Amino acid sequence: MKINPRSMLYGTFILASANVLVRLIGFIYQIMLSRLLGPEGMGVYQLIFPPYTIALALTTSGIPVAVSRLVASSDATGHHGELKKIVPAAILIVMVLGTILSALILTNVNWITHTILKDPRTRIPLFILFPCIIIIGMGATFKGYFYGIKHTHHSALAEILEQLVRITTVIILLLWLNPQDYEEAAILMVFGVVMGELASLLYLHTRYYYSIKELKGNVRTSSLFPLIKSIINIAIPITSTRLIITLINSTNTVLIPQRLMASGMTNSQAVSLFGIVSGMVLPLLHMPFTITNALSTVIIPHLSEEMALGDWPSIRNNISRAIQLTSLVAFPAAALLFSLGQPIGIALYNQPQVGQLLAPLTLSMVFHALQHTLSAVLNGLDRQKRSTLNLFIGGIIQVCCTYFLVSCPPLRIYGFIIGFNLRSIAVFMLNFTAVRKLTKLQIKWVEWFLKPGFAATVMASLGRCVFNLSAHAGLSLIVSLALATITGAAFFLISLYSVNGMPSIKKARPLTKQCIYEEP
Repeated sequence: MKINPRSMLYGTFILASANVLVRLIGFIYQIMLSRLLGPEGMGVYQLIFPPYTIALALTTSGIPVAVSRLVASSDATGHHGELKKIVPAAILIVMVLGTILSALILTNVNWITHTILKDPRTRIPLFILFPCIIIIGMGATFKGYFYGIKHTHHSALAEILEQLVRITTVIILLLWLNPQDYEEAAILMVFGVVMGELASLLYLHTRYYYSIKELKGNVRTSSLFPLIKSIINIAIPITSTRLIITLINSTNTVLIPQRLMASGMTNSQAVSLFGIVSGMVLPLLHMPFTITNALSTVIIPHLSEEMALGDWPSIRNNISRAIQLTSLVAFPAAALLFSLGQPIGIALYNQPQVGQLLAPLTLSMVFHALQHTLSAVLNGLDRQKRSTLNLFIGGIIQVCCTYFLVSCPPLRIYGFIIGFNLRSIAVFMLNFTAVRKLTKLQIKWVEWFLKPGFAATVMASLGRCVFNLSAHAGLSLIVSLALATITGAAFFLISLYSVNGMPSIKKARPLTKQCIYEEP
């Protein structure tokens, strides 16, 4: 058997390409909505999601990862009979859990909208959205199966299909029905989410059916309960991690408008500022993570397979490669948004405040990307509890900053930004320490940080210089941004190549007994 690093890069490339396309489509869609609804409309739409994403985290985080790990292990050892039972067992868990959660939330929807969200306009959209929990959970389970067998293209196509159906549905309904208030518009957008997820689930189920038919080996007649127990044991720590992240984000979503009002702002001003941050600034900040998120998804089954074989040299090599690839994405993204954030905000949203809020957030962008990658590494190495604890510590930092700093008139929304940066740095340091202690990973300061950082600095300086020259020459804002971005990206690659910072792909190395049983 061979450990092939190219398979991880291929899976990452396929999934990242799809994520980039999905994010690009969604980004254009987000811009259209922000221009159509305005900051307050975006704020009302964003308020719908905190309780929904908390419930969704319980069905779409740990279970698909558990499926991915178990499928990868069964596929590597040739136990196809067991492989055929993994998805049905996971689907059963998702349906039971999703039904219970949907029932609990829907029976208390009035209390949620009036007491927690403090906006009755979110009631009907929540009522429409919550049955989608089961649909998304089933779809995520099928995606976990395809990640496990290294067929990432099916999951990638499903995400593209979901986005296209959702956006098409919402645009048609908005143009046809012409809603007169924010509540009606939110209802139509939520309905589009449901239709997109249904289309994605139908495609994934069809591809899964044909994939299973090609496998040889009969399904064992033993009970599903041992397999369900295995899924739950893997899923609980990972679900806890996702739940912590979701709770933190949801708590901030609820707290930010309230603490802004405590600082002296009116309800309309607070919701509008919150809409700018959540609907305009954060989507820009998270845009580059389409690649790193794909890497995080792909690396888990690879590390699980290598852990089962005891191949620690390959584990260390893949972790080092993942850190380097994450840095090669995060550094230039931070450089671009830091140097051109204000004109980008004006060009996309016609909101100069976007750039003012975006610049300080980019200071922790590299740490934010790396802490996500390292969390995935810990999950792949069966250290989910440590990852959960680290994220919990970071979450406490974020919530404390939001509660105590946002209400201060001199800081306001910058209190949230301070918390975001501190959380990203703290979780990165904790995750990195845990990974290094477990794997005895050698730190490659030059390859991971210095070379990408140098190239990103060149990119930011020249990109801003080209933008200023273009704007001074009378070129339009869009053309100036395009020239600056292309020039900056080109010089980033040139600078990286000049310092020999391009990642290399080594040939596959056959496993021997010596490396199979090697300890870290």
